[in-house]
Amino acid sequence: MKKLLLLTIILGLIPGSVQAQNEAETNCFTILVGKNASTDGSVFIAHNEDDLNDHNFVDLHKVPRLKHKPGEKQLFLYGRDSIDAAGETFGYFWITGSQYIEEQYLNEWGVAVTSNSSRSKVINGNGRIDHNLRKVVIERARTAREAVKLAGSLVDKYGYASSGRVYLIADPDEVWVLEVANGKHWIAKRVPDDEVAIIPNYYVIDDFISSDTLNYLSSPDIVDYAVSNGWYDPQTDRSFSFRNAYCRAERYNAVWNIARKLVILNQFSEKQYSFSENFPFSIKPKQKISIQLLMNALQNHYEKTEYENDSPINNMSPHKRNGFGMEDTMTVCNIYNDYSCITQLRGWLPAGIGNISWIAPRYPCIQPFIPWYYGINKISSDYEKAAYEEALENYNNKNRDYIAIYPDHACWVFDEFANKVDTCYGMEIKAVREWKNEFQTNIFKTINEKEKEIIIEYESDREKSLQKLTDLTNGLAEKVLAETKDKLQKMNSSGR
Repeated sequence: MKKLLLLTIILGLIPGSVQAQNEAETNCFTILVGKNASTDGSVFIAHNEDDLNDHNFVDLHKVPRLKHKPGEKQLFLYGRDSIDAAGETFGYFWITGSQYIEEQYLNEWGVAVTSNSSRSKVINGNGRIDHNLRKVVIERARTAREAVKLAGSLVDKYGYASSGRVYLIADPDEVWVLEVANGKHWIAKRVPDDEVAIIPNYYVIDDFISSDTLNYLSSPDIVDYAVSNGWYDPQTDRSFSFRNAYCRAERYNAVWNIARKLVILNQFSEKQYSFSENFPFSIKPKQKISIQLLMNALQNHYEKTEYENDSPINNMSPHKRNGFGMEDTMTVCNIYNDYSCITQLRGWLPAGIGNISWIAPRYPCIQPFIPWYYGINKISSDYEKAAYEEALENYNNKNRDYIAIYPDHACWVFDEFANKVDTCYGMEIKAVREWKNEFQTNIFKTINEKEKEIIIEYESDREKSLQKLTDLTNGLAEKVLAETKDKLQKMNSSGR
């Protein structure tokens, strides 16, 4: 019944449903939390990295400050363009993988960058910079606002190469949404400190106050270009909405975008929204947002809602495997998750301790989130197979045979375990969830105890305290890997 109801809604509201299905690619999902909307004053970027390939490589790196000689160039877009390299780049924690779109960053100043795909109405913008945009800003920006301005200046000069993208940029004080369209068109809006923004795979900036440069920034022709293309009429339209003017209708109306945003929005909002409503850019949550709430949101399969899949197909797995498209990508946690990452920024602590990338490999519904503290001085070799120098050298050389190059990487273990659980999800999920939840509880208990000791020691012996942080992080990562291997071996030996 639920599946039939959802199909009725799709057909009733989305005349271009077949076209929308073809748009279902790289379906990332992000939740932004301002510092006054969280339980402890943290800023959060909670992100599911989704790509249309369920065997993607995910490698972690800690890149130090790097010096460049005068005249040295930084290449982008396959070497066809370049800018002068920074004399000295900032250090950063880097999640990279087999696709350009997977890149996610956290630098030494607590500036964090991730992104979601979108599509714009602009067809021939002739842009020349794309995924390199986030790398340039993370190497040079000390604040989120500075990162937005730098990214905007690069788009103004070179133009954006792909149809569109939504960049989510934060520091321990501010959270920004930066939306770019093909060519030299971009807009940015600050998320209010006491609010939460939920971003699927379409533009979400719904208004623009050009005089309010504290909360809005944009390219100079953002309104005029929309007017010239007939996307906005200042005489008849009440106000300018970037989302309405620039977003392709098949993205904005896609059920896999609407449903994901609706379900999480209604979890956090006092007001309960309907499927056909015009969702707000951000909301004041009905309760302060904790990291546990975000972890639960990222593993959502529409449980206990009218959109939940109640079919016994696929061994009760909510991660559908019946081909590409809308049917596969409707849930927040879905078959194309490469990983989940919750970036936590705590400005009242030293950056090395206060800023954390919590990463759940592959499915967040079956794997615990491991805290990767920015201050660690080494990443376990199971999670970093390529040295950062090699990764940087191949930054514009993706889509290689990573299984053959790095066959022993931890990501393949998590990948195989996720796929194995999916084949007998109904049978295994209860025990897997119990293990996951117990492991996660122990992580919180452990870091609450260890952090206090490390923070005290940081003032007197920074090197020693950061080594303890390194041992803590890598120890938890190795433990979850070992226990996942053990579970996988038992499933294989039992014939499941």
